[in-house]
Amino acid sequence: MSFSGRRYQQVGKQIRNTLLSGELPVGGRLPSERDLSERYGASRATIREAIIMLELQGLVEVKQGSGIFFVENVDNNSLIGEAESSIGPFELLQARQLLETNIASFAATQITAAHVREMRALLKAQEEEINGDSKRFNELDHNFHMVIADATQNNMLIQMAQSMWDSVRTENPLWDALNEQYFHEKRLQSLWLSDHKNILIALQKRSPQETKQAVWQHIENAKKELFKLSNVEEPDFEGYLFAANAVPTLNNDVD
Repeated sequence: MSFSGRRYQQVGKQIRNTLLSGELPVGGRLPSERDLSERYGASRATIREAIIMLELQGLVEVKQGSGIFFVENVDNNSLIGEAESSIGPFELLQARQLLETNIASFAATQITAAHVREMRALLKAQEEEINGDSKRFNELDHNFHMVIADATQNNMLIQMAQSMWDSVRTENPLWDALNEQYFHEKRLQSLWLSDHKNILIALQKRSPQETKQAVWQHIENAKKELFKLSNVEEPDFEGYLFAANAVPTLNNDVD
């Protein structure tokens, strides 16, 4: 069976080779996402991931409302997103919406007072790190999500949650670069903290549906921020990637 996990990398390399061949001068505007999709035979979601990779490499710049521009050559010894990163950022978020929401939903039925106390302490510590030590903030973020998994009291689910986190944060150079360059901003840290508080409120109520919705919205917010990095021409493109496999919201949940 063939998997397309590295498709965005392949397309990114093709675009990069085209740019470095001299076909487009430095400062030139790249074709639209639609045209790139047709030229390279890839979905527009894959094009988005490839452009994010190239932007992090310093090869292109995305200007909201203007387009994607070739800005300069890149150091071939520092190609972010090409090594080890076999899973694209959008599919990672999709997997998280499918899996983490259900893990958290089950956690709501099993959570103990000790878990709640630990999560409260983590949120207090996170609040103190806003606009401070971003690495510490991310560490607390990780701990918060792992306490949710631990609250299931199911070792298999805990292992799944840890494996998914490793794929997103510790074994994925592209995600690491995204966190370093964009996701550590004070505005976003405040948003993540607010999301975490909503998740904890739902867990304290021991409501599987509300917890599932809170986690879904948390990951949805991360998805929206990621879209902003390459959403140049179509502001309403947001629903395109996940339309076929949308994760149900609370109102559509049939559980």
